[in-house]
Amino acid sequence: MAEDATVSSKEQAAAPARAAAPATFPSEAEIDSPDRKSLIGLFVIFAVTSIAWGAARFACNMHPPESRAAPKLTTDRLILTPKDAAIEYVQRWRSLDYDGALATVTGADLTAELNKAKADCAAKANECAREREASAGRLTTAVVLAQDGFVADARVTTLLKGQKEAYRVRLRRDGTVWKAFSKSPE
Repeated sequence: MAEDATVSSKEQAAAPARAAAPATFPSEAEIDSPDRKSLIGLFVIFAVTSIAWGAARFACNMHPPESRAAPKLTTDRLILTPKDAAIEYVQRWRSLDYDGALATVTGADLTAELNKAKADCAAKANECAREREASAGRLTTAVVLAQDGFVADARVTTLLKGQKEAYRVRLRRDGTVWKAFSKSPE
């Protein structure tokens, strides 16, 4: 037992000596972090990410042939509802597209009025062309106020360069489409 006691006292004496020794840190060469393989791996990840980002940006900003203007629809497809017919009539009439407006009306009164306006426009072709060009940004909206199976009443508002005009348009069902048969300012 005495031998055990001497051994433990030797261990106790050696323990403070070990604790008192200064800690040594490994040098940069010993650590070698990040090593060449880690740097190459990080560069590959950066390169793949940059290439994928660039390809996605190019794909999103490219305008392929699928990105084209809206298709031109026939007048019959544009005037299937009273609201659409009222908008088409007023938009074409106020934009001086009298041929287009004639396709959206029925009845002698509006047809005669549009034919007269068309003849006046043909007589003053240059002035009419300037007005037509000036009305290119016209915005037209409509609200159907009343509708039954064959007749509808709509309020149409058109706006061009801050000037607002409102009209009351009455429409009649003509087969599968709706056509204007009377209008009045509101």
